[in-house]
Amino acid sequence: MKPKLLIVLVFVVAAIGLQILPVLGQEAAAIPDVLTLPEQIAGGRDVTITVSNMYSVDQAELRAQWEAQAQRFMDRYPNVTIEGLELQYDAAAYVALAAGNQLPTLFLTYFTEPSKFIDQGVVADISPYFETAGISDVFNPEILSITSQDESIYGIPLNAYALGLAYNIEMLAAAGYDAPPTTWEELAEMAAALTNRDANVAGFAFINDGSAATGWHFTNIAYGFGATQTDIIRPNDDGTFSAAYGEGATVEALSFVQNLRWTGDVLPGATLDWGSISEALVSDRVAMAIYAGDQFNFVHFQFPDADLSKFGYAPAPAGPNGRITLTGGNVWMVSSSATADQQEAATYFQLWRQFDPAEIQTALESTNEAIGMPVLPMYVGDYQTQWEAFRAPYNILPVENYTLFNEAIKSGEVQLQPEPLTAVQDYYSEIGVIVSEVLSNQDVDVATRLAESAEEFQSFVLDR
Repeated sequence: MKPKLLIVLVFVVAAIGLQILPVLGQEAAAIPDVLTLPEQIAGGRDVTITVSNMYSVDQAELRAQWEAQAQRFMDRYPNVTIEGLELQYDAAAYVALAAGNQLPTLFLTYFTEPSKFIDQGVVADISPYFETAGISDVFNPEILSITSQDESIYGIPLNAYALGLAYNIEMLAAAGYDAPPTTWEELAEMAAALTNRDANVAGFAFINDGSAATGWHFTNIAYGFGATQTDIIRPNDDGTFSAAYGEGATVEALSFVQNLRWTGDVLPGATLDWGSISEALVSDRVAMAIYAGDQFNFVHFQFPDADLSKFGYAPAPAGPNGRITLTGGNVWMVSSSATADQQEAATYFQLWRQFDPAEIQTALESTNEAIGMPVLPMYVGDYQTQWEAFRAPYNILPVENYTLFNEAIKSGEVQLQPEPLTAVQDYYSEIGVIVSEVLSNQDVDVATRLAESAEEFQSFVLDR
């Protein structure tokens, strides 16, 4: 799941390459220009491409920046015309567009979608352009693999996140803790010590409004208890899928949630959605919460008076198989119904705006986003190191508070696990309802209810 509120930051900040210029009175670190662009695109023939996620007219400044960037590319390649579309990704709408061969030439989608588009044959193999551009080995291979199949690359990863644990440093210290929990058992113990009903403080929280976002957060807990993609929705040899979440680690995880609610009494009494969980965190009504690192951007905008130095960010607690956490993100893909010339132009346009040194410089200097969020490293090796060094003068978030998360990710201590294989949003919605039932009724038989849900999900979603 990838909330739409994050796309603005993703586009402006994550799509970057770098240049040496003074920043805020400092000399910015250098970063290599790793991108090789062709002298001509489409052999100089006139070519027009459509590109999704152009800002709307009511976002005048961002719209102007988008159009100016597109114009810079067209100035470089005068035979290329870029037509922006305000179209944002919507699964149902894009299924219809794909069926009618009407997908934008270049479009942004979620990490959950590439395999579906690849299997349907509606996205282009852009491997040759990656090879010519010389950036295949620059991307984090774990992330690039999400957009790849049979050694071919079908997408350009733009950003990636992993769910982790946001926590109030001061509240933990007041309770005698100098670090966040490292296991789910320890989290339950600490949450009990941090809960203060008289002061309306809950020790631990996740989105609990019964929506798909609830299912998203719960799935991260299930992964922590050892569930895998195929434990939730299992692919069959005949190309069909089976709902498998009615047993095993998913049941254990929901039982854990049930105990947090009814035995430990450490969860909030209030209903929390995407926005209100952040409000509860910054207002000191929640001590720890499941969180995506890029949600700090939402906090930065919606709660400008919040003291973000009070909050740390750590990897998800470890379960029986270690630290396993749910990951997601966004990826640019190219329509297979586009002509070869259009596919070439679209791919190079995205690679250019993601890696060109001048473009990254312009993006960083023009954005008012919360730079420094604890997200997954998109690149590897010297390029990632120098990318981070270049960005450092622009950081406005307390990056030092995210060291536990960042180091655990880079060291490989955390195993990143993508979202379930198919019907992800439907699954999240279904499991969100079940979690809500457990939180509101202590007598729910978790194993029975999950088994019933899996059977219904099979009939009404996977078999339809």
